[in-house]
Amino acid sequence: MPLTDLSQVKTVRLNNGQITVDVLTLGASLQAIYLKDYQHSMVLGSNQLADYLGPCRYFGAIVGRVANRIANSQAQIGEQLYQLTPSSPSPHQLHGGPNGTDCKNWKIIKQSHDAVTLQVMLQDGEMGFPGKLIINVIYQLLEQGLEMKIQASSDRLTLCNLAGHSYFNLDGHGSILDHKLCVHAEHYLPADKDLIPTGEVSPTAGSQFDFTHLRTIGRDDYTELDTNFCLSLAPRSIQKVATLKAPLTGIELELQTTEPGLQVYDGRHIALPKSNSINQVELAPYAGLALEAQHWPDAVHHSHFPPILLTEGDTYEQTTRYLFS
Repeated sequence: MPLTDLSQVKTVRLNNGQITVDVLTLGASLQAIYLKDYQHSMVLGSNQLADYLGPCRYFGAIVGRVANRIANSQAQIGEQLYQLTPSSPSPHQLHGGPNGTDCKNWKIIKQSHDAVTLQVMLQDGEMGFPGKLIINVIYQLLEQGLEMKIQASSDRLTLCNLAGHSYFNLDGHGSILDHKLCVHAEHYLPADKDLIPTGEVSPTAGSQFDFTHLRTIGRDDYTELDTNFCLSLAPRSIQKVATLKAPLTGIELELQTTEPGLQVYDGRHIALPKSNSINQVELAPYAGLALEAQHWPDAVHHSHFPPILLTEGDTYEQTTRYLFS
């Protein structure tokens, strides 16, 4: 059931002297990341919990049980075709449906000054998916940043593709179109008007999605970003996949992950008044850039995409690191 009593939500503060992170149990969301000597958060957030079920939906949350889109809210899992709950008014399902992991109040399993483990359970049949899915996320502070480990297991064959959905603005205000971005991906997924992949896997070279070298996001030929960059054909050992650099502070974010894909979204629908923003600035379109390490979208309908099936007895695992310099 959707969370109705926001008084149950807790905030966990992690601090190692270099970095301070605020984590909400609602959605296991990263509400704020503060670096020593800087007053602003590196991620967008609200000081109003209700916003996380409204205009700040997905901000900093763990999204799933299947991040990104599933075309027509249908999935063949084993021998059975499942009708999933669509994300109305769209006919497709987004981020696990209208009551995905971002709407849940996660349970604190373990906590210390620099780490927290949170857990949520999704019931068999919830949002149309088979299998009771138990998900754990561990946030661990590092000397230069934050590590996020996600693990999940199911009692039935199901789908699982989880992602952290933080919006980054390393200057704390203004537009991320002025930031510089590099993504180590030689291919991307073209998508239709509903952002469903066409099935093509296209080269980034020579395209508007060529970010293989650090360059300003909002160039003259800017094309809106809500795009999956193809990093590999399967999960792999953790490695650097992207860099984001701020124009004013010069702060640089290095993103490392084990995941085969990175969805980059330019935040063009963001809107939040100054009074609600933790950075005390109005959040307008393009106020933050989402860097969502995950498997490729709509993978269940494309056999040549990295698969997202999770079998009983197996464990889904992801490690992603956000390192600042």
